[in-house]
Amino acid sequence: MNEDQVARSAQLALLLEVSAYPKPGNVDRTHDFVDTTYEHFIASSVAVYPVFREAAVRKERGGVGELILRGVEESMKWQRGGNTHFGAILLMIPLVMAAGAADSSDTDELRRIADGIMRNTGVEDAIALYRAFSVAKVRVRRDVAELDVMNEASIEEIRDRQLSMFDILSISASYDQISRELVGGFGKVFAYAALINEFTASRERRVNDAIVDAYLHLLAEEEDSFVRMEFGAEQSRYVKERARGIVEGGYRRDELEEFDRELIAAGINPGSSADMIAAALFIAILQGLKV
Repeated sequence: MNEDQVARSAQLALLLEVSAYPKPGNVDRTHDFVDTTYEHFIASSVAVYPVFREAAVRKERGGVGELILRGVEESMKWQRGGNTHFGAILLMIPLVMAAGAADSSDTDELRRIADGIMRNTGVEDAIALYRAFSVAKVRVRRDVAELDVMNEASIEEIRDRQLSMFDILSISASYDQISRELVGGFGKVFAYAALINEFTASRERRVNDAIVDAYLHLLAEEEDSFVRMEFGAEQSRYVKERARGIVEGGYRRDELEEFDRELIAAGINPGSSADMIAAALFIAILQGLKV
């Protein structure tokens, strides 16, 4: 597929995701976090465009980890709000590479190529990924049994054990939904891309509402990894059940806005789910979604 089309689709996905309102608990065009604002996300979305384009040009020639690191570096250079798009960049780089290598936006072809890219990662990809965590100052679990991303000694262990990026993410897949997508063939990303397109087509809804509904649907389907890490199992289960109630009730706007206010007041932000929806939007746009 054309590299410019692919890169623009990826950039538009980031812009649409952060702009969607009301997206309970996360930054959107109506409210900010204390240290990270809507404008920080906009700047980050623009900053990563050259890296997305390079990923589309590079196609299947490797360097996933390097591209993720460069994407994170560019994101951090252009704004002062800290980590804005780490999870989204992590998910989208192999998908952008796959789209650049594909003949069409066919789901089976894209998934096959993206899965192959991940399975063919190497030691240097794993090390670049670890560097990216430090650059973005990502908040991570500190009770991991091995290969702590914030411990410099882990890099030497990766070299000694010859672990690939796929190997590393397979370890964290047991507790992190983004890692599960990356090593599991991107099933949910493509499922939610289809859901977003379905919402806009069958319900004749604005893209904003389709994004919000898909985000709520994801929250209702599985616990957000970031919420569970930061706030514990009880809170993450509560967020899931609250979202499920809103989905089953028909996505009523007043309930959405109330849930949004509740999470914002408590400082609970389901960031992993937002990253997943950004990646799903990228696929939906490639497959014909129009604003």
